[in-house]
Amino acid sequence: MHTAYNIHFLAFIFLASVSLQQTAAVPTLLGSRSWFPARISRWIDGFHRSQPMTGCDKPRSNRYLNVDTQSFVPKEDDRPANEIPSYVLDYAPLVHLYSGEKFWPCDIAEHLEHVTPYLNYTQIRATSEHLNLTNLDELNQYNNGRFVYLTSDDNVEARPDWLGGEKNIPDTPDEDERRGRPREHRNNAHQQRPLASPNEEQGHPILGGRSSAPAVLITVDKPNNITDAFWFFFYSYNLGNLVFNIRFGNHVGDWEHTLVRFQNGEPTHVFVSEHYFGQAYTYDAVEKLIEPAKGNREGKGKARPVVYSAVGTHAMYATPGHHPYVLPLGLLHDETDKGPLWDPALNALTYTYNPRTDTLTPSTLTPSNQTPSTQNPSTQNPSTHTPPPPTEWFSFRGHWGDRHYPLRDSRQYEFAGQYHYVNGPLGPRFKNLARRKVCQGREGDPCVVHDWLPPAGGIVGGLERGGVGW
Repeated sequence: MHTAYNIHFLAFIFLASVSLQQTAAVPTLLGSRSWFPARISRWIDGFHRSQPMTGCDKPRSNRYLNVDTQSFVPKEDDRPANEIPSYVLDYAPLVHLYSGEKFWPCDIAEHLEHVTPYLNYTQIRATSEHLNLTNLDELNQYNNGRFVYLTSDDNVEARPDWLGGEKNIPDTPDEDERRGRPREHRNNAHQQRPLASPNEEQGHPILGGRSSAPAVLITVDKPNNITDAFWFFFYSYNLGNLVFNIRFGNHVGDWEHTLVRFQNGEPTHVFVSEHYFGQAYTYDAVEKLIEPAKGNREGKGKARPVVYSAVGTHAMYATPGHHPYVLPLGLLHDETDKGPLWDPALNALTYTYNPRTDTLTPSTLTPSNQTPSTQNPSTQNPSTHTPPPPTEWFSFRGHWGDRHYPLRDSRQYEFAGQYHYVNGPLGPRFKNLARRKVCQGREGDPCVVHDWLPPAGGIVGGLERGGVGW
């Protein structure tokens, strides 16, 4: 990017930000014909168009599969359709949430208690008639669910408690607690965990904490003895990032995911979702933590991958630090650090998925039904897991948050084609669960797999490896 252009760009954004801060009315920059906002809009829009289609814009039948489902052979062994291999939980990712986060993980069931479905901007159910995880798919009767938005019953700018999910901050267990002693759930865990010590905390192994908000685990068996384990994390609110004090991209509802790919029972790759795109790594490249083996203080368990959730946007990264994207000079960036360490395997809704039949099946393992003092995912008894988690919510084809607010709404503003509030996201079924390559994009898109980690917040390098699919 030319220096002169960067100077003009910075000056333009700065002047715009000053005007936004000084006006008492709702900030809007509409109908501008100047060269700069038009160029910025084309730049950002072009970037988005260059990213893999994830089904967020035009979901159609089987678009989310992104493969020839008729030739998809999901299984090559005799494992029951509802069985999740133990190695999936042995190598479940550990997630560092941001220490200064304001919008923590949320329970999708509780989220539904605070939203009402709208068909675009028209309410289609009474506010008092909240849907739940067992009947959310009923909304697909409205134009196949395409334009249905689960709209907040509250003004999101009032920051209701359910939106922030503070009660779901992971606790901070120690070794004795994990081994069976009842542990106290604390809502101020983010104030107790130090931000350093990547491998040990005061001489003891770091253990991930349990969140009251269940994660969602969906495993997909694929040819060549590949199993993809998708760990989905839900937040009721996404706080967009600032560019010179102008905030863009807020939305209700936020789905993020980390994929751990296995072949022949061994972890081979890790993919982390980031906005419209993401990063893929070899398993050997990513940071890992080793938990002590159960019942043996000196013994070691499996080496589990560590990922990082960015403040506000919850985009996933493989390292802590600043992560620039879209705009030059780090003007737009995410930030991650070693905040509360979340172990999603301690509380999850678990499923298997067959892309060919589009069938989601509750698994024999449901960690969410275990008490915190007895949870150990690798040794749980499937017979104790009742009832099975509901599946109907997965079939919902609409958006898990509000439709972007019109410009007449006092909460909305637009600049260079970008909005303060945007549409809520689609759900996990639109994340290309049947992908051949570990990356999320179209089958023909390049899949760059990084085989090393950069310094914290640095730009990652790697190689394009076309042979990481089936």
